[in-house]
Parts: sequence; C-alpha cells; structure tokens
Amino acid sequence: MKNKSGFGLRMWLSVILVGLAGQFAWSLENMYLNTYITYLNFTDPSGQGFHYSSYIAITTAASAAVATLTTVFMGALTDKVGKRKLFISVGYVLWGVCTMAFGLCAVNESSPIIKIGLASAQAAILVIVLDCVMTFFGSTSNDAAFSAYVTANTDESNRGKVEGVLQILSLISMLVIFVGFNPLTTEDANGEYHWDLFFYLLGGIVLLTGIVSFFLIPKEKENSSKGRTYLSVLSSGFRPSTVKAHPTLYFLFLIYLVFASANQIFFPYLLVYIERTCEISNVSSSFLTPFALVMAVALLGGSVLSVLLGNLGDRFGKDKLILPSLGIMFAGTFLLFFVPRIGNETVRTVYAAISGLIMITGFVGVPTIVNALIREQIPKGEEGTFMGVRMLFVVALPMLIGPFIGDALNSTTGRMYKSSFGVESALPSPYAYLVSAFVLLLALIPCFCYFRSRKETVRATEK
Repeated sequence: MKNKSGFGLRMWLSVILVGLAGQFAWSLENMYLNTYITYLNFTDPSGQGFHYSSYIAITTAASAAVATLTTVFMGALTDKVGKRKLFISVGYVLWGVCTMAFGLCAVNESSPIIKIGLASAQAAILVIVLDCVMTFFGSTSNDAAFSAYVTANTDESNRGKVEGVLQILSLISMLVIFVGFNPLTTEDANGEYHWDLFFYLLGGIVLLTGIVSFFLIPKEKENSSKGRTYLSVLSSGFRPSTVKAHPTLYFLFLIYLVFASANQIFFPYLLVYIERTCEISNVSSSFLTPFALVMAVALLGGSVLSVLLGNLGDRFGKDKLILPSLGIMFAGTFLLFFVPRIGNETVRTVYAAISGLIMITGFVGVPTIVNALIREQIPKGEEGTFMGVRMLFVVALPMLIGPFIGDALNSTTGRMYKSSFGVESALPSPYAYLVSAFVLLLALIPCFCYFRSRKETVRATEK
C-alpha cells in the first residue's frame, strides 16, 4: 500500500532500520563520548585528571565542524552523481568500523592505550580525533545521503509523520542504549568497566545495517542535478539569490539555529548533570536505577508525544505547532534548573522525570515540526545540497556556540566534585538550563519573520 509519493512498507522499513542504527551511533557520540571523557578524567590513576568540561566542548565543536563540512561537500556530491543508496550503505559500514574502534581506547588492563603508555588526557585526545573520522562517515551516509533520500521520497501529505518517526528513533535509540548497554559503562561488582564491549556492540549494529540496507532500500528516483557542474550544485544553497528566492526556508533555518544553540548549552553535559550534579543514583540492587527511571520516563513519554505532534502537523498544519513546541521546550528546560535544589532523592527523581519528559517533548517536537517544514521548502533535485546548508544552522553554529557557554557556566558556577581517585572537577551547572531557557526565547524573532514571510507568499500566490 503506497501513497502518492510511493512511500510504502519497504520504504518504512528502510527509514526505521537505517534511521535507528544511525541514531545509535549519534546517541553514542553526542552523549556517551562525553560521559566516556568524564570517566577518563575521574578514573585517572595519576590523580591529576584534566579539564574534562573543556574537552567535551572541544569534542562537540570539532565534530560539528567536520559534520557540517562533510554534509556540504558530500551532500552536493550525492546530488551531482546520484547513487544515494550506495553512499548510505558503504558509509554505514565504514561508520560502524570507526565506532567499534573506540573500543581500542577503553582504559583497562588489556587496552592498547595502557599498553603503549598513554595517559588519560592523551587517550581523550585520541577519542576526539577518532570522533572526527567517525563523524565524516556518519555525516556522509546519514546527514547527507539518507536525509536527502528521505526528503526526495516524501511529500506534504506525510512529511510530518515521517519526521515524527525519525525523531522518535533518536529517543528509542537512547532508551535501548540506557536499558541494554548502559550497564557496560558503569562499574560492575568487580569494580570494572566494559567500555570496549559497549563500542564493539553498537558499532557492529551500524556495520550490519549498512550491509542490510544495500538490499533493503528501494531504488532511488532519477536525480535532476546530473547535468549541472559540481561547483554549481555546491554553491547553490549559499547564493544571495537563493536566499532571496526562498526566504521562508532560511527563516526556518534561523529558528532551528536558536533552538539548537540553546540545547547545546546543556545537552552535552546532560547525563553527567542528572547523575552527579542532581545526585540521582545510577547504582541499585534492582534492575531499574533512579537514573534509568528518569531517562525511561522522559524518553518513552517523549517518543509517544513526538509521533502525535507529527500526525497533528500533517492534519491541521505544521505552522500552528511551532510556537507551542518551543513553549514546551522552554518550560522543561526551566524546570530542570531546580532539580538539584530538591533535598529528598525520591522526590528529586520524580521531579526530574517529569521535567525531563516536558523537556524531551519540546526537544523532539520542535525538530519534528521545523524539519518537516524545511523538507517542504527545499527545491526538488537539490536535497543533498540543502542538507549541507541545514547542517550549518542545525549543527555547526549551535555546537560552536552552545557547548562553550555551557563550559563557561560549569567552570564558574558548577559545584566542585572529587572522585575516589582524588580528581577534582567542576560538575555541570544548573544555571546552564536557566540560560538555555532564556536563549530559546530569541527564537521568537525568526518565528515572527517566518510567519510574515508565509503570509506574503500566500498573498503573492493568490494574486
């Protein structure tokens, strides 16, 4: 059964499988590499450690720069030569290999890092370099090829629904990792960590998905950019004439820029904030720790509401949901500021779960609506090119701005913490959430411009 865009069962299976495997890798990179760098600091045998918060900010910024440049150049290349399916499949295989390679950096007695005498700070630097290599293959296959493929194979009747599913996959991936793989990243009964196995398993899933996707993804449509030069395709989205011809598209990019910048102030430090700043335990005699409970409530609830928002957008109009989604995100982020101020851990856990649910709903709801609108505005045949432009606003600039604001807040207002190895560091600051909430209010400016531009476009069309 297919709709007018030809989006049938095989396409849905492709979107879900390829999208979920990609989110496994991105969740690992965006959240667990930061946790891993923190682990390297807190478990430094020398007792000296290193400024892990700055390392996390550098990791985020370097990854953002590589992701953006890769998507710009490789996205245009997919428009020029077509064959997006091949870019997806081969890219996922290499992406999986790079993800597995992080296991070689794990600090334990059998680790190559220890055997060649590298200190924890040097291992962290190696993680940053490897992250950039991993990001190149991930951005080529996922951000450039896969995103362009989805854009080219959806239409106005289903983009909200498809985008809602894609956003929910990011939450499902985090939930699966928390439930199934998170124990490998925490201290076991023998006082050991199994970060190497964590990376091998998740990297293997990505690699296998690349192989399966070659046979699963339906044949792609003929690309209309084949007759143009590569330079022409590459520069298309950055020309002033293109901005002038598609103002609503670029106002949407600006909305996402403010939203993503606000998120990046706190999101790279989120897991460390919940566990250490808020002191919500990740250790328990039962299967479900207080930490896991907070994440499960937030992610499961956010997943359901994400799909609901996507369907409502397709049915009643996506424009109507932009401001409500931003409002939900503001409320959730603002509420998370108060979590460490609650004395009782049980009450604190419940409050964090509710606040996290509200935040995650907005965190997923805004991209669901805005990304669907962006896909509708992208010119036909230039999907890959505009995925590169999108990355500039969605990833590069926010990740160059937000994490360093967060790092500055952590360094100046974060509570000091000393690990069992004697390493003292500043924990993620609650003020990052307060600042993030108020930065989010700046999105109202491009929202106003977008709505005005839409009205002018409608009037011009009616004439």
